[in-house]
Amino acid sequence: MATEIKGVTFFQKGLVYEKEHFSKRFSFTSETGKMFKAHRIFTHFMSADSRFRLNERLDVARNASVEPYTIFTSGGHVFSMGAFSYSQSNLPIHTIIGRYSVISAGVGEMGPNHPANRFTSSTLTYEAHNVALNAYKEDVDVHIDPVSSNLTKQYPIIIGNDVWIGENVTFSSKGIVVNDGAVIGADSVVTKDVPPYAVVVGVPAHVIKYRFDPETIKRLMALKWWQYDFGQFTNIKVDDPIDKFLDEVESLQAAGKLKTYEPEIVTMADFDGLDEK
Repeated sequence: MATEIKGVTFFQKGLVYEKEHFSKRFSFTSETGKMFKAHRIFTHFMSADSRFRLNERLDVARNASVEPYTIFTSGGHVFSMGAFSYSQSNLPIHTIIGRYSVISAGVGEMGPNHPANRFTSSTLTYEAHNVALNAYKEDVDVHIDPVSSNLTKQYPIIIGNDVWIGENVTFSSKGIVVNDGAVIGADSVVTKDVPPYAVVVGVPAHVIKYRFDPETIKRLMALKWWQYDFGQFTNIKVDDPIDKFLDEVESLQAAGKLKTYEPEIVTMADFDGLDEK
């Protein structure tokens, strides 16, 4: 069943949008490695061996929905990612990625903004867990209640299907949506949502072109070919012109010969109880 989040249609099961960084910490065990292997979740691009050491820390998103045939090549965050996608970056824990997407190394999110309209832009006015500020309040016996602000929150990065993000891209913390088919050039700073099939570059990132003409993009968005596993695309060559690809898959779809790919997912619950036996 498809789930729409911020205007993007995702096909992995159990996907939930969460604004906050809700996660649970686990230790990597041999049982975790077996679970990854059984569910076809990989941690190297060209090897089925695990890159994690025993007892290494894993932070798993509460809303994690991870499909098989995904690759996490960096860091210890397990976030939502669709089949045939891979990430070479340790993205924020509440990130959501669709299918067939490629996230290069060094991709990250800016820290939160500061409320500049208060008497100070310091964390004094909104941060309750600053150890130095709290030590001062304890030492001088003063009580000051911080007041949170939407500016100080980091919202999820939403990455659609068939997206390519180049190296060292930085996203604004206000919650960016990268729509299906988009491409983001290396070293770009993305401060606003990226349209479907747009190619964006620069600081700040801006649209320089689209991958295809408007009619082709319309057909691609209607077809949503990423709802299928590519093994069903019979008689299609990987270098076929886009019009031929669309004609072939549209014909298969119209003939009822395609079945939406609905594999089992890995969630936070799968990590519970994976201690050494």
